[in-house]
Amino acid sequence: MINNIEQKVIKFIDEKNLIEKNDRVLIALSGGPDSVFLIHLLNKFKKRFKIELGALHVNHQLRGNAADEDEEFCRKICKNFNIEYFSFKKNVKSFASERKISLEEAGREIRYSVLKSTALKNNYNKIATAHNSNDNAETVLLNLIKGTGIKGISGISLKRENIIRPVIKLTKDEILDYLHRNKLNYRIDETNLSSDYERNFLRNEIIPLIKKRLNPSFEDSLFNSSEVFKKISLVIDKEINPFFDTVKFDKKEKILKIFPGKLNNLDNEYWGDFLKEAVKRNFFIQLSFNDVKHLILLFNSKTGKRINLAENLSALKERDEILIFLNSGEKFFPFDKKIGVNSEVKINGKKFYINSVPRKKVKISGDRNIEYISGDGCGKNFNLRTWKEGDRFFPIGFKNLPEGKFGSKKISDFLNEQKIPSILKKKQLVLTTQNKIVWVLGLRLDNRFKLTEQTKKIYRLCLK
Repeated sequence: MINNIEQKVIKFIDEKNLIEKNDRVLIALSGGPDSVFLIHLLNKFKKRFKIELGALHVNHQLRGNAADEDEEFCRKICKNFNIEYFSFKKNVKSFASERKISLEEAGREIRYSVLKSTALKNNYNKIATAHNSNDNAETVLLNLIKGTGIKGISGISLKRENIIRPVIKLTKDEILDYLHRNKLNYRIDETNLSSDYERNFLRNEIIPLIKKRLNPSFEDSLFNSSEVFKKISLVIDKEINPFFDTVKFDKKEKILKIFPGKLNNLDNEYWGDFLKEAVKRNFFIQLSFNDVKHLILLFNSKTGKRINLAENLSALKERDEILIFLNSGEKFFPFDKKIGVNSEVKINGKKFYINSVPRKKVKISGDRNIEYISGDGCGKNFNLRTWKEGDRFFPIGFKNLPEGKFGSKKISDFLNEQKIPSILKKKQLVLTTQNKIVWVLGLRLDNRFKLTEQTKKIYRLCLK
């Protein structure tokens, strides 16, 4: 027989079309009350929904033996329900330290990454998390306090891509009452009892006071409000979505390029929403109201102006673009190493090779990290180094002299013409021999070393 709580969840799933026939659903199973309720309910009604289930537990290795006991507890639940079980261990504290982010953010990033990869690998088309109405209220309130805008106070999505939240309509008290009535065991994460974390502070101290003094149905009220905000957010998305084609994200260097001139056709009332969403899509970081305000002011600032944003992000004004990037925190040291023919050097986790090759093995491609040069005028040794002020070379294709002769150009001018961002410009490498620049790596060869029909020695240059 279906009780009121079960009926409430099933009705919500049907109304929001969260689950469809023949879905394979991977459940995020922590062992806490919410996820135990979720796996119990979906398992009980899997024939009604005509679905298959699996579960994944992520051990964050934060609570010693207790974390291992959580993992074993989840394994036993899945064994009893005859549900496919997956587990994954990751030192969240180390990950957070490496990424310079909070433990909460690190745990969230790891969980969703593993959930998505496990679902993809094992053919689960949906991922179910056990977020409840209390979680949604905490998210809305936290984002309201931080000034993250309409997107933030829209709360937790009911469905995002293939991730669904079937029990988000229920309060924590409803879930606990159901578990106690049905004598279902669950694990308690003692770190949730501490108010050291922002979310726990709201959960343990602020929200109970609001419920006691102002609104006993606070979670329900915020859930209904967040649904209204979601509709407003959809209107904003419709306005800003066409403009995401104007930004560029360099995945290798992790630099987001915003071109203010291309936003002229977007009402400036939506600029803040556009910038927040652009950053969130590429860095998974939520900008605050003040971050956005300073970012918009940067549009009309002088070239070279730099500001700091949320979570180790910075923004830099270039001539016709804004660069947004993560601060590495590393000091810059010029690079300078000798290299001979048929040898290699390591640089920034990559390898640079110089090999002698016969003409028949020359294969010109579009790969800018591979070039072929004439070795006839080269010495036996080369230098791979960071460019210096005053460096000049004779770039292939540049003519500023009469009779078709090739002229020289300063490296600094060349890099400006190539629109290399200033944060990358200082790291640009050049290959030299006998005090002559052979190659501005990844950009242009020197005309003095290009291959001709008369070339006898051919060298292959490669950065991989």
